[in-house]
Amino acid sequence: MRFALDKKLSKDVVKLAAPVVLAMLFQTSVNLADTMMIGWMPDESVSVAGVAAIGITLPLFWAVGGFLSAIAVGTQALAARRFGEKKHTRSGEVLFNSLMVSFTAGTLFSIVGALLIPYIFPFFNSDPEVVRLGVPYAQFRFIGVLSMVASFSYKSFFDGIGKTYIHMVASVVMNLTNIFLDAVLIFGLWGFPKLGVLGAGIGTMVASYIGFFIMIAWSFLPEYRNKFKYYRKSNLNLGVTKEIVRLSLPGGLATVFVASGFLLFLKIVGIIDQTEWLATFPREAAAALGAQAGLGLQAANGAHLMGMIQEILPRIDHFTESTRMPVYSAGTKVIFDLMSITFVSAMAIGTATATLVSQNLGKGNPRMAERYTWEAVKVGAYFFGFLGLCEVIAPQLFLHLFTNKQAVIEAATASLRIIGLVNFMIVAGLVFMQALFGAGNAKFVMYTEMSLHFLCLVPLAYIFGVVLDMKLEGVWLAGAIYIISLASVLGWKFWQGKWKYIKI
Repeated sequence: MRFALDKKLSKDVVKLAAPVVLAMLFQTSVNLADTMMIGWMPDESVSVAGVAAIGITLPLFWAVGGFLSAIAVGTQALAARRFGEKKHTRSGEVLFNSLMVSFTAGTLFSIVGALLIPYIFPFFNSDPEVVRLGVPYAQFRFIGVLSMVASFSYKSFFDGIGKTYIHMVASVVMNLTNIFLDAVLIFGLWGFPKLGVLGAGIGTMVASYIGFFIMIAWSFLPEYRNKFKYYRKSNLNLGVTKEIVRLSLPGGLATVFVASGFLLFLKIVGIIDQTEWLATFPREAAAALGAQAGLGLQAANGAHLMGMIQEILPRIDHFTESTRMPVYSAGTKVIFDLMSITFVSAMAIGTATATLVSQNLGKGNPRMAERYTWEAVKVGAYFFGFLGLCEVIAPQLFLHLFTNKQAVIEAATASLRIIGLVNFMIVAGLVFMQALFGAGNAKFVMYTEMSLHFLCLVPLAYIFGVVLDMKLEGVWLAGAIYIISLASVLGWKFWQGKWKYIKI
């Protein structure tokens, strides 16, 4: 592989990927807007706990929504392959059957997820304030599972036929709506109720359905509806449905493994938060009690001693409230948000790569599919490697974009530097992953994610962070090792080239 960029190939990759990058950046801004606005709330205890609550909600949401949205893997692979074969109505048939699956599963899991959240959420963070703020926020997010999953059916079809700008438009409108609703519902502007964290959940859910309806409206344009003929009862085909599910299921399970791994990752961070508080509180409380007890020995009567005890207790309560803020959990959420800029951009480049791989395999040109993938890896790695270097040099500048709480910024600074060093590897891993998806080799990705999350990420995070007492830096060191391992294993699998001969 040459390290210099190929002008023509890189231009093709960027042309196809740019709308997807913008679309996914706008889409992830839905979550970033929630974090930024909650992170800047004036009440510090609510702000920090609220950011931590969002940090628990997103992996939970992705464990379900991401699993179902993996319908996009099979939908895009099949739609792009049939489009490359110039079988347009067969591409439309793929969309119809994908929608049947996504509407059915999305409706079911939206309802069940919202009902089960109060029982599941406390396992991952038992802090009473985090639970109080997080449960209703998570319930409204789960109501949006249907809109998310069905939107991915449309997105993957349009991406597969090369119309990547359609989802970009829907994402822009959705994100602008979400920013507006977040602002007015969190802070109670212009006569709207001041709902805080709950307002962020409601705003995000409403915005997601607006984006979904835009995708539906676009599908009714005659230039697409007449050419692909997807809205026909005769398109219902159990064989196509099974093939979509077969190709998508490993990707869905991989998403569940990723979300479960990161939830356990957050659980470990929560343990560190609690351990730090338990280690600090007794020292400060004992000092306060000791100072007053010395005076208490001189008390003339029991009434005087009781009066001093009553004076001590509010001081201890104040200390409890002021120090029991989950700063490591909040810091981890901010790092995840910064990583999401790289993550979603890499996924977008990978989505464009998957389209190019599928279309070229459909045309019988696996060599060109391979060249496009390596070019996409270089384009992404060079750009986001530079971004990672900036995070290493000035981490607090980036962290301050999402929170003004100095304790959170200080807790996350060293960890962001660790992740910044491997930022380019995130892109490489995700591009290889999407290329394998596009070729129809999703099972290997599933096995790799399962192995690395439960044999590498989670155990090492606990060993480094808790056992060796490296705290948050140890947890994120484990994250960096996972990222390097993922990119290396998937890169090796792609280099082998067996994916070129998969028939779908």
